[in-house]
Amino acid sequence: MTIYLVGTSHIAKESLSKVKKAIEDKKPDCVAVELDAVRFHALKNKRKRKTKVKLPILQKLIFALMQKMQERLSQETNIFPGQEMLDAISLAEKQDIPYVFIDQNINITISRLMSEMGFFSKIKFLFYLLIGFIGIPIPGIMASKEFDLNKVPEKDFIDEAMVELKAAFPAIYKVLVADRNKFMAKNIRKLGEKHDNVVVVVGAGHVKGIGKILEKE
Repeated sequence: MTIYLVGTSHIAKESLSKVKKAIEDKKPDCVAVELDAVRFHALKNKRKRKTKVKLPILQKLIFALMQKMQERLSQETNIFPGQEMLDAISLAEKQDIPYVFIDQNINITISRLMSEMGFFSKIKFLFYLLIGFIGIPIPGIMASKEFDLNKVPEKDFIDEAMVELKAAFPAIYKVLVADRNKFMAKNIRKLGEKHDNVVVVVGAGHVKGIGKILEKE
């Protein structure tokens, strides 16, 4: 089995061309995307990613601010967040290639994140979001470094960002990155039992982690 991991940035124009090139060049017999059914339908209908999970006011404020930040950045690139995932599915459909959602249900992810993060960790994260939203740089934080939003960040940039995220917010790193890497790698392995050539479209921050898990096995 051959697995080709395509790392993307959800608001970068380069992501669209990377996905298109990968599917056209690799000619996979299956396309896997970093989505679950809930997020897919939200993206397809161009709705905000809402969840049925009931959150206290602090959590609601955190996710509302995260969403606003993503919307503001996407306006700079004029790319709808997650468009590369929809493009991957559309290309697969046009070529009669089966596609599969490999990510964990967003409701489960949010519930686990809120249970893992302590109160002070949530306050700290909210503070970082507020500072980032109004554009004040924080020393030692990758978000303050400039890079082209239309391009997928370089590997070194992503590696450093992951190190800083893990150090500053270990619960967020565990739930949003490490745990989901394991979940998606498990689903990719299952695809290998049925397919010989799989193109996997995931956020660039997941490529190294998923790759390491699959290489070990």
